[in-house]
Amino acid sequence: MTQGLYIWSKTAASNSNADTSINWAEGQAPSSVNDSARAMMARLAEYRDDNSGSLTTGGILTAYTLTTNEVFDSLAHMDKQKFTVVFNVTSGATPTLSVDTLTAKPLRITTGTAPPTGVFIAGTPYTFTYYNTAGEFLQEGAALGTSVVANANLANMAAWTLKGNNTSGSAGPTDFTIDALTAKASPLVADEVPIWDAAGAAMKKATFTAIAALVLAQGTAPTVQRFTSGSNSYTTPVGVARIKVRMCGPGGGGGAASTNAGSNGAAASSFAGWTANPGNGGGAANALGGTGGSGGANGTGTLVARFPGGSGGSGQTSGAGSLSAGCGGVNPFGGGGGSGGASGNPGFIGTTNTGGGGGGGATASSGGGGGGSGEYVEFWMTAAQIGAGTTAVVGGAGTGGTAGGAAGGNGAAGIIIVEEFYI
Repeated sequence: MTQGLYIWSKTAASNSNADTSINWAEGQAPSSVNDSARAMMARLAEYRDDNSGSLTTGGILTAYTLTTNEVFDSLAHMDKQKFTVVFNVTSGATPTLSVDTLTAKPLRITTGTAPPTGVFIAGTPYTFTYYNTAGEFLQEGAALGTSVVANANLANMAAWTLKGNNTSGSAGPTDFTIDALTAKASPLVADEVPIWDAAGAAMKKATFTAIAALVLAQGTAPTVQRFTSGSNSYTTPVGVARIKVRMCGPGGGGGAASTNAGSNGAAASSFAGWTANPGNGGGAANALGGTGGSGGANGTGTLVARFPGGSGGSGQTSGAGSLSAGCGGVNPFGGGGGSGGASGNPGFIGTTNTGGGGGGGATASSGGGGGGSGEYVEFWMTAAQIGAGTTAVVGGAGTGGTAGGAAGGNGAAGIIIVEEFYI
């Protein structure tokens, strides 16, 4: 007896007696109409239930059996027919399926590709279409272009393979492969997660702890370290991505009123190969003020600005002298020292400045020249450019000329300010 929805023809005239349980022949007896209509309803119900997830397999994890409602009588008639099944046990390696006692054929996720162990989970519905030419059941929805997750059962998996250009076998239980790239540790390893490198050319691993630290760092406000004297070891805080450095050389001392010039700033200020040169001391007895520092070296990183220090004011021949002469300049931390003053012009960081010392107080006929201020430089560096063992050296101030009528004022020490950014 030949019957079943799968043998119905798309040509209406061929369906007169295609299904032995349905009679739509010309001149049929009136009494056969109701029987034929009910038989058609039965056929549709069989197809419905074969695709509703109501079928459950029998057999074992590598060799399944299935009985359908449509009851296929040959592999040829089952060609390109689909049905939905629920597996009775989770699949093993290279599973097969025998439908309605017909010859068993392999279950596959893409044509010619056997699923890894555990890919079909017990109690879960899957839809398959049978292709007789290839002799295989293909899982519906498994082919997702060039990237197929071949095993989504993380709890029971024996391997995890993401396949693209790579068509080799599965990697080890704690590895996975994407295209032709080298396998790396998968998230199954404690506290590890795979990540791409910056070029997107290789896979690396990072710990969840490290990623959490990075996320926290992104919300961290900039921090600041200040150095106002001596040689200091600079340590880059954990998580810092880059720094901005503002640095000045020290100021020179002011000259005395009639004898003894002021000394130059003791040394340049320096940080990781960058330098800011000191200002020069002012002359005595109506001499010119000291010139500002200039010509410092650029290190590794990005220069933002570099300014020479301001020159000190010239010595006065009479009068009380001036604190304003030569002060300010282009140095954000203080210009050159004024003539006849007692000290350099204060900078904006507290009372610290890198201005030059003022000249000695004027007499009736002479006055000292003010000292020059230190050079200023501002730059950026990445964490990688800073390196280990970085030293921040603050240049010492020049001293004023000793009393000869009146002593010159001392210059100010240099300063280094490091602003630290975490993203």
